[in-house]
Amino acid sequence: MCKKRYNTIFILIVLSVLFVPLAYVYVIFLFLKELIEGRYETIEYFKSNKYLVLISAASLISIICSKYIQISSFFGMMIFVCIISISYTAVNYDGIDREKLLTIIYITALLTYAIGIFQMFDPMYVMPKKWVDTEEYDLKKRMFSTFFNPNVFGFYINIIIITVSVNFGRIKNKKLDMIEKIAFVASIACLFLTFSRTSWISLILAFLATGILFDKKYLAYAAFIFICIFGTDMIFGINRADITKLPSDSSLSYRIELWKTSLRIIKDNLITGIGFGTFFKYTSSYSDVITKYIEHCHNIYLQIFMETGIIGFATFLLTSCSMIKKVLKEYFSDRENKFSIIIILIFSMTLIHGAVDSVGLTPQIMMILSLFIGFSTAEYKMYSLKSKG
Repeated sequence: MCKKRYNTIFILIVLSVLFVPLAYVYVIFLFLKELIEGRYETIEYFKSNKYLVLISAASLISIICSKYIQISSFFGMMIFVCIISISYTAVNYDGIDREKLLTIIYITALLTYAIGIFQMFDPMYVMPKKWVDTEEYDLKKRMFSTFFNPNVFGFYINIIIITVSVNFGRIKNKKLDMIEKIAFVASIACLFLTFSRTSWISLILAFLATGILFDKKYLAYAAFIFICIFGTDMIFGINRADITKLPSDSSLSYRIELWKTSLRIIKDNLITGIGFGTFFKYTSSYSDVITKYIEHCHNIYLQIFMETGIIGFATFLLTSCSMIKKVLKEYFSDRENKFSIIIILIFSMTLIHGAVDSVGLTPQIMMILSLFIGFSTAEYKMYSLKSKG
């Protein structure tokens, strides 16, 4: 395998985190380059993966049936690029230097943290009012770095914390071990500064569930992160985690209205949905409360059902169940396969997080998750070949 093809994956990691629009352009460039050179590995992989084909078909149906086909086509194109990213990564991953891969992941994360810290000290930074109920919380800033939104940034940080936690004690490289420890401490600090309760809780619950069902050592991570995040919140008197404030927190009541509106839209667009990215076109017709532009409904399940209908939602459930079955099979056949635990944790965190937010469907997180799916698919294939050999 050509070293340059490994480097394209490293570049994709950096771009997806630091400047996501270029990541999408780069994937398209790599795909077209393959076609021009007469190589069809990515296409062949896509054709051989029935779930990627199903997702593509469901997405295409939703686009065609959308009342606002131009908007849906734009967002649908991003989904297709992510599917290409999964295929390209899976094809070109074999033989990659894993220590270098982790180094790139951690250093890129540290760069985003540095940008986020700069934001917190920047006197010109003014937090949008919609990010927090200022009447309930004494909060002037929330960290978001290159992710445009603190909840999205928190989701990304969770992925880094999970990756570090699974790899702790496995790395012999002293420099990488030091980078990993720095990344872990910095990740928890920055996760706190996002003040994203959804990210806090989804990470802790993912570790808790994994600790109970698979490996008890992750219970310690759940307890440690809980103490760090919620303890710091209490010490500084921010009370972001104070559940007694939830009934009067406008963000909760707003979410409930979004969910009710989504259910009304789903009822009238049951089969094929309304199309990607068109939620804001329907809100005023289905709700007297939602008057401002809103691109998602703060629930990944309702979002998928609303945008793609029962066809897309059934595809989502089928793919998710297949993924769970595959990961569990790989885990129980080889409990030392760290990728299985990483995927279990990330998947659990995503599903929990998705109950109150649609972060998993944002362009930046979709690209990052696509890379991880590509990595895990390639890893499973390699383990399978080794076991057969």
